[in-house]
Amino acid sequence: MNDALRSVEAWLSRRSTELGWRPLFGDDIGEFDLGTGSPHSAVLQVVDDEWQLRLHTAKGPSLPVLGPVDSSLDVILDALMFALYMRATAELDRPDRSASAQLALVLHRLAEATDDARYAGRAALLLAGHAVKDGRDTEARARAEDAVRLFADARDLTAEDNARAVLESLAPSMNRPGA
Repeated sequence: MNDALRSVEAWLSRRSTELGWRPLFGDDIGEFDLGTGSPHSAVLQVVDDEWQLRLHTAKGPSLPVLGPVDSSLDVILDALMFALYMRATAELDRPDRSASAQLALVLHRLAEATDDARYAGRAALLLAGHAVKDGRDTEARARAEDAVRLFADARDLTAEDNARAVLESLAPSMNRPGA
């Protein structure tokens, strides 16, 4: 086992509770908790000297490659968050969007653990979208406001503008104080 692999495993293990991480054995390094009884899964693995994220969701199986096994912790975490974000986004408009919500929560936890405002903002927007679809107007507005703040913290002006547009597009009743 190389140092880079040990570094990723150690980082995830130290944060297992906050991330919902469960170590596994063999090629499967571990998996993220996507909810009790969830039919979906997100398993981090190393196959043929490459980090991969094996996803099983409503959209079907997916196996994004995150990078070579000797990649730095920062590179793997960024690739992992990107893969989670892309899959959660792709599933947001599916009839069964539970995987999207679960992956967005994992993304949120990873972004907090890495202090990555950019991915925390993306997770907040995804969760705002789920709140809108579920009729939870107050939560949708709060999540969209969080996204604006997080993108501002990350100095991502384009994403901040997009989050502001989402916030402004919420139903007029949601834009009133106390709504």
